[in-house]
This record gives sequence, C-alpha cells and structure tokens, in this order.
Amino acid sequence: MNQSEKLFGLLRFILSIFLMIGLLKTPGGVPPLWAKPAGQNRSVKMMEFIFDEKTEKGVVRKTVIKAGFHRRHIQIQLQPRLGEGAFQFGRRVMRDWQTRFREILEYNHNRPLQVDRFVSFPFNSLNGSIQEVALRGLFPKDSAEEAGWVHRITYPDETLSFVAGVFTKRGVSATKLLKFNKLKNGGKSLGIGDKITIPWKWLRDELNLRPVAVRAPLKIGKDSAGKKYATYQLKKGETIYSSVVIRFTDRVLPQEVNRLSDRLLALNQVTDPEKIPLNKKLKIPLEWLSEEYLYDKTPKQVSKFSKSKKQNPDKPKPFQLNQAIHVILDAGHGGNDPGAISGSAKRGDLVYEDEVVYDIMLRMKESLEKKGFIVHPTVRDPNQSKPQRTLLKKDKDEVLLVHPAYRLENTKIGVNLRVYLANHIYQNLVHRQKIPRENILLMSLHGDALHESLRGAMVYYPDPRLRMKVFGLRSKVYRKRKEYKRRIRFSEDENEMSAESSKAFGRVIVKNLKKSGILTHQSKPLRSYHYRNGHRTLPAILRYSKIPTSVLVEVANLNNARDRRDILKAQTRQKIAGVLVKSIQNHTQRLFSLQVASR
Repeated sequence: MNQSEKLFGLLRFILSIFLMIGLLKTPGGVPPLWAKPAGQNRSVKMMEFIFDEKTEKGVVRKTVIKAGFHRRHIQIQLQPRLGEGAFQFGRRVMRDWQTRFREILEYNHNRPLQVDRFVSFPFNSLNGSIQEVALRGLFPKDSAEEAGWVHRITYPDETLSFVAGVFTKRGVSATKLLKFNKLKNGGKSLGIGDKITIPWKWLRDELNLRPVAVRAPLKIGKDSAGKKYATYQLKKGETIYSSVVIRFTDRVLPQEVNRLSDRLLALNQVTDPEKIPLNKKLKIPLEWLSEEYLYDKTPKQVSKFSKSKKQNPDKPKPFQLNQAIHVILDAGHGGNDPGAISGSAKRGDLVYEDEVVYDIMLRMKESLEKKGFIVHPTVRDPNQSKPQRTLLKKDKDEVLLVHPAYRLENTKIGVNLRVYLANHIYQNLVHRQKIPRENILLMSLHGDALHESLRGAMVYYPDPRLRMKVFGLRSKVYRKRKEYKRRIRFSEDENEMSAESSKAFGRVIVKNLKKSGILTHQSKPLRSYHYRNGHRTLPAILRYSKIPTSVLVEVANLNNARDRRDILKAQTRQKIAGVLVKSIQNHTQRLFSLQVASR
C-alpha cells in the first residue's frame, strides 16, 4: 500500500467518525444510522383526527389518531387506553396482533405505556379500521367512483409505488396502475391534484373504502382487523345450504352450493351442518353475497346508451308490427352432448335434457307458425319432426343447421357453431331483408341441473359486464361453414341496449309462467349470470349474441324429482310451450303499443 492510499483510508475513517457523531449531514438528506424512526420525526406535520371506535362490549368510544405524510411514508401515532398493556393495545389497533403485539414495546422504546403518551406505529402494522381513518384524513379529496377508488395526489413526494403499496392488494404493482391509468412518462411526473384510479378489484378489502351495505335480514359486522362481513342468525328449521348459501350467495349449481357451504362451515368453526346451534350468527364474506343482498353505494354513472341523445347506428329501428316477427329458436345440446341426464329407467323418470327441450321447441314452432311468426330453428333431429307424447329414447343424430350441416359430435364446436348460426341469421335478416332489429328474437331452451332442493323454471338475459368485445375463431371446422365470420364485434352501447331489451322480455316470460301456474325459481327466476368454479359466467349463446333481444329459458330443474316427473308429461311440455309463445306475442305487442303511445 503506497502513501496516498494510506492517506485516503485515514480520511475515510475520519469522515465516518464525523458522520457517526452528527457533525456532518449525509448526502441527499439521508438520516444517520442512529436517527429516530420516521414515526418519531418531530419535523413532520401531524394532523389529529377523532373517530368512533367500538369496544368488544359494543360501547362506542372516541379515539384520537395522529397521522402525517413524510418522505413517502405515512406516520401514525396512537394512545393506549387506561389499563391497556401491550397485548390489549395491540389487539385493538394492530393487524396480525397475536404475533406482533410485542413490537409495541419496541415502537415505544421499551418505556412503560402511558395514557397521555402517543406511540408511533408503522402504517402497515395497523388494522384496516385505523388505516382507513388515516387515509381518509390525509387524503380528503379521494373519492369512491364507479370505476374504483380515485386517489388525488396531495403531497409532492407521492409516487406510484407509494400509492400501490398503500391502497392495493398483494400482487398489484405500480406498473399495473401505470397501464390502467395510462400515465405519461412512466408515472414519474405526478403533480398535486393528479388522479389515480384504483379499480375496486385491486383495492385492499380491509381498508373498507368501498361504500357497501347489505339488505335485511343480513347485517354488517367487522372482524378484529376491521374487515367487514355479513351476519345472519339461523332460525329454527333452516339449513346452511338452502337458507344461507343458495339464498344469499345466488349459487345454484350443486358443486357451487356444496363448495361454498363447506367453506362457510369452516369459517364459522362448525363441524356438523346438522348440529348448528339455534340462533347462531353466521359470518358470510361480503364478496360471496349476491347483488340482491349486497349493494354498492358508490355513485353510478349514467350509461352511455341511456344518456346519449345522438342516434346510435347500432340502435334498433322502430318496431313494426306490419312486418313479420322472426324467432330464432335454439334447442340446447343434442348429438353426443345430451345435456343434463337425471332420474333412472328403473324408476321410470329417466330424462335427457336435449330430448325435453327439442320436443318443446317443436311445439313452439308449430304454434308460432300458425300465428304468423317466422321461426328459424338451429337444430334438427331426423327422427322427430313433430312433438311426441312420450319422449323418444336418447339418440345421437341431431344436426346443427349450418351450411354444410354439422352433426353434433363435439360439444365445444357445437356451441361455437350455434353462435355463428344465430348471428348469421340475424345479420341476413337485418342487412339483406331489411327486417327491423326489434322484429327479431332469440330464445334458447335448456333444462337445469341445479341443487336438488331447487325447483322451477328460470330465464337468463345477457349481462353487459360479461359480454365480450370480439368473438372470432380460426379453426377449419368453422371457416368451411357459410355462416363463418372472422370477427363478430360488440360495442358497449349495443351490449347495454341488449341487456335492457332482453331483461324486459324475460320479465314478461316469468310473469306469464307464474300466472299459468308453472313453478319458477323461488328467489330469483330472472338472472343475468350464474356461478361456475367460483366465477360469474353466461352461456355462450347469450354472451356472443348480436340479437338485441336474446334470452335463455331453463324450463325446469331436472335434478329435482318433482320437476323431472312433471316435465316427462306431454301436457306440461305443451303448457310451457304455450306460455313461451304467449310471452313472445305479449312482448312484441307491448313494444308496438309503447311506440305508438310515444308518437
């Protein structure tokens, strides 16, 4: 080592000593190693808030919280209550308090807790209720909007990483917020007042920033971390399956009902569903609830379709009763795909879904044509050209009426080809034959396979939230058909309009079913989606339909023994067909009457 290297080393040593004793400031204002934690920084401007906090006994007490923003960190200070030690204090204010309450001693510099002395906490160590109060106080211009929580930049040091770290769930990065908000310059040029929208699905649930409420008989509760949940008090004779899961979560498929029931039992620490204590309050996560019982109090925007005064090119032409009404009748399944199979030959109640709905379709077709409607069936069974008193035994020779015809061998291909066929019929009628759009209806017939405790018919209409923007497939099996189109596109206005028209038609169907004495689903006979594998979904024939008025009718629950026995009777199928035909008539006449009255 030469003389200069020795001198340089000595200077480095002296400099480090000066830094340690605080005679020099570190570059960039970085605090020296022994500096107090950020929460103790006296230069930070702390704001004081008072909020109502419930004790374990339900008593509401005023609680003081101090909060401040400094160097891209939120600082929180809280006071212990009289008689609270680290355990009780941590239980009240911390997340994961069971394992972290001893950290309070460290935050308080190992001094005894005193009622009049505030303790500084890292923001992420606190429960959702405390974090919510701090965020609402520090960022008073933030707001709940339909698209999500809108955060407004309030402090000069705020970054996109800070916003993501404070507001979003694990796995949602600053990059995702950058792309969603289409920020310029990589989000590095944020200024006071700039808006950053955090979609609701990305927002941390425990912050309770989304204003939601539940409808009776449910009530809102909170867990120790501040996360909200619904509660329901079980009554005598009620079961967790039909009285809770089916009723409040809108699950109807057997696997969905059973899966959620098991999770609900585990959440409420119930080991035997047959021995649930009377009047026990069950906790139900809010995200499980159906829209019927959970409603969002965030402000809703007026849909573009309903507020627009300009003529939309996709909007249907005025309904014209002097032109023929075209009905696209789709009998579900067929061929190698029989749909739901329920019952047994031994008991005499074996039923195949495709045979039931095909028979009803033929009955409807016959009746509609007599009344002057033009019917476009999507499926043909060469062995059955007329309705049968006794349903035929299962066969596999049904064909889909595309060109060339497709024998229904593959379920997925059959479903996709139905989409192409229905849309081709519609486009041909509108663009070549100049038929007004509202003179065309689509009705797809199916039989449900729900939880066996459920009974009755249901009607689905297309939910615009589940509609796709584009439908298009490239396989040769599709391209060789006349009905093939490379891409079928859907606009937001078109989807919203279709939901309105289809829902109105669905209401007419449900009303007529009830009036005629045909049983409908007890709690929700008209719906826009169902749950499968924990996610909302919609049958493809509705999800990709261009036809403004499109519905899918589930004529009965074939898993229910009584529904199954009824649907095997020819008079029941004829009655259902008659009601559906009447509903088509009522719907078209109602639209015509409304348009005449509005002139």
